[in-house]
Amino acid sequence: MTPSALRSLDELLFHFRSLARKAPSDWERSFARSILRASKRPSWQPSDKQLRIMHRMVADMFVAEPDLIDTGMGGHHAA
Repeated sequence: MTPSALRSLDELLFHFRSLARKAPSDWERSFARSILRASKRPSWQPSDKQLRIMHRMVADMFVAEPDLIDTGMGGHHAA
């Protein structure tokens, strides 16, 4: 990920509220809740490893599943 593609910590934490409820795995939901709790401490900063995971999880929220993209070439043909 290039530096220009990195999201701010505030933006990551904003998206983590959704991930705490709707992340695909129990581990991700638990991680998101843990980060949100820790972020309430004024001096808290994520470790480098936590920050990498946070960026990956938020980026994954915006990746479209290939089979869900409507290409307009479905099985409907004009007769």
